[in-house]
Amino acid sequence: MAASFGEQLRLAREARGITLRQISDQTRISIRYLEAIEADNYKQLPGGIFNRSFIKSYAKQIGFDEKEAIEGYLRTAREQGEPDEVATSPYRSHVYTDGNTRSPIVTLFLTILILAILSLAVYAAVHWYQRREAAKEANSAQAPNTRTAQTTNQTTQSNVSPTSSTPANALHIEVGAQDKNVWINARTDDDKKGKDFILKPGDPPERFDPADRLTIKYAQVNASALKITVNGRQASVPADKAEMVIAKEDYQRLLQR
Repeated sequence: MAASFGEQLRLAREARGITLRQISDQTRISIRYLEAIEADNYKQLPGGIFNRSFIKSYAKQIGFDEKEAIEGYLRTAREQGEPDEVATSPYRSHVYTDGNTRSPIVTLFLTILILAILSLAVYAAVHWYQRREAAKEANSAQAPNTRTAQTTNQTTQSNVSPTSSTPANALHIEVGAQDKNVWINARTDDDKKGKDFILKPGDPPERFDPADRLTIKYAQVNASALKITVNGRQASVPADKAEMVIAKEDYQRLLQR
């Protein structure tokens, strides 16, 4: 008795030492379907063009002529009264398949959403960096201006005449030499002995801030060489005396008119 079409396929497979598992791994066709092909049981197959595709894939794996395999399948199907081109149920692969398929539109939407989120994150990072750099530049520019303003303020304050910020009854006395060296002794009420000074022309004047009065002793012949200012105004140095008393209550009388 001649072998059926399914037996011919099985014998060809066994002759090559190929297992159904190997064919299933290569073709992604369920072993159950492969067994149905070898048993000529086409009712177990999805039907129609899927059956032809399975037969061709099976034949290719075992080195069986694909055209001859299709003819053998069609002949056997007609003998069994099975329709060839119409599938009775939709085919679903049972080997290495993922039942969840994603729509291309959904994939495109997700891609656009991810790109938008990444773009927003990059924009936020760049914007933050630019603001930080701008703040640094502003602080750097403001610092020199602040220092300049402070210096100007200090210079202005140092150039203000003592008279403008000095109370009317306060004493700020400066004693200097005009054209020759002059020895003086300056004494306040708190310092009974006083202090000796040699004033030289061109040197900064000696400054005194007595609480009540200042007594200045000098050589009478050098009276004209002394230059004394009280609260920013020049005072007259007595040429007929060797001593000058500058008191808070009556220093106005000493000022030059």
